[in-house]
Amino acid sequence: MSHDGTIVAQKIRKSFGPKTVLKDINLEIASGEICCIIGPSGSGKSTILRCINGLETVDSGVLKVNGEDFGYYETATAYHALPPKKLAEQRTRVGMVFQSFNLFPNMTAHENVMSGPVLVKHADKKQSAKRAHELLASVGLAGFGDYYPAQLSGGQQQRVAIARSLAMDPEIMLFDEPTSALDPEKVGEVLAVMKDLAKKGMTMVVVTHEMGFAREVADSLVFMDDGYIIERGDAREVLSNPQEPRTRSFLEKVL
Repeated sequence: MSHDGTIVAQKIRKSFGPKTVLKDINLEIASGEICCIIGPSGSGKSTILRCINGLETVDSGVLKVNGEDFGYYETATAYHALPPKKLAEQRTRVGMVFQSFNLFPNMTAHENVMSGPVLVKHADKKQSAKRAHELLASVGLAGFGDYYPAQLSGGQQQRVAIARSLAMDPEIMLFDEPTSALDPEKVGEVLAVMKDLAKKGMTMVVVTHEMGFAREVADSLVFMDDGYIIERGDAREVLSNPQEPRTRSFLEKVL
């Protein structure tokens, strides 16, 4: 039985120095679920994503990603950090798209998309080139393979970044405010690619300020404040009828 594409967090805590940024976070995301996380700056939204893809290690609690303990393994007496090689393998199954596009500036769009499979998975170059070509077309960038990031608009760069993540065949895609660095007229083209992914059944966790996207595409919505999950439920339900006063006051400001 495969648990691919699932995320289970139980009582996750994470501190940076004296500041606790995640406080007993419980979150379950089913395979193929589109979950949007909203909330004010500094509420811990990005940190959750960084824990799910292994950029940060949780201090305590249980984190299972794709059905496996993520970043550690358990013996009868203790928890142990996973060896780097095993962690790297777990991480390849979780794609992450950041606010800034994080492309390699000295590589063309095509080379950026190929880089992961070839360098990390030692995939066949010819296969990877063909796949990169298909992926660029799927994000609306057929014919842009030979462009360098500096020659592309922000919206185009972000779509290359999405294609690059997809090239690793992840079971889960994480998006950390993927449109917040873009010019307003470029936001739609990135959201369109994300909507397309959602239709294909990819598990997606999206930290976003785009409430229209949340309403239209998300299955579930999580509202965070000060390191806690304050409210979680059906996306349209929470947006139209929030149960918690803090959710309500936040939504009144942003809707």
